[in-house]
Amino acid sequence: MLIQIASTRFPKINGVKKAVHSIAKKFQIPTEEILFETTETNSGVSDTPKSIEELMRGAQTRAKNIFQKRNDSETFSVGVEGGLFRISGKVFLQSWTCVYDGTECYFGSSGSIEIPAALSEAVMDNGADLGIVIDGFAEKRDVRSKQGTFGILSDDIISREDSFELATIFAMMPIFNRKVYDRKLNI
Repeated sequence: MLIQIASTRFPKINGVKKAVHSIAKKFQIPTEEILFETTETNSGVSDTPKSIEELMRGAQTRAKNIFQKRNDSETFSVGVEGGLFRISGKVFLQSWTCVYDGTECYFGSSGSIEIPAALSEAVMDNGADLGIVIDGFAEKRDVRSKQGTFGILSDDIISREDSFELATIFAMMPIFNRKVYDRKLNI
């Protein structure tokens, strides 16, 4: 099995790899049969997506941009995207994954966490990039390549990597848990 990851950022790569290894263990897929490739690609959305629709579109664009079917291997490309969305006057951080098999797209998301007003104002209202703003807010450097905003806001209980792992597991369930997803109701 070939897993093409549409990123070169470690939290995204590691989150996807952890998800795939959890799925392999659960569904008895030998891990030595899994090959990972990473490629950077454009998402086609803003640096910090500001709606669920934009998050999903960015993940899908990434996954479709890098997909290259190999004749000898089951192939999946994985695009991940993190960003914000507003609902009921609150702004939340969330991660999304799109898994593409060359025909179908499958989506999953992490949980979401409300962000502080200062971050919401800087990003949602003033158009700043969350990856830049979080460094000043947290008084740290390159937060996006480490624990991410999830880690800062959750005091490292949940990291950026964790959010991508969960989103990827959810996106892959329709592919690997067919006994549930193919089930019919007799009503």
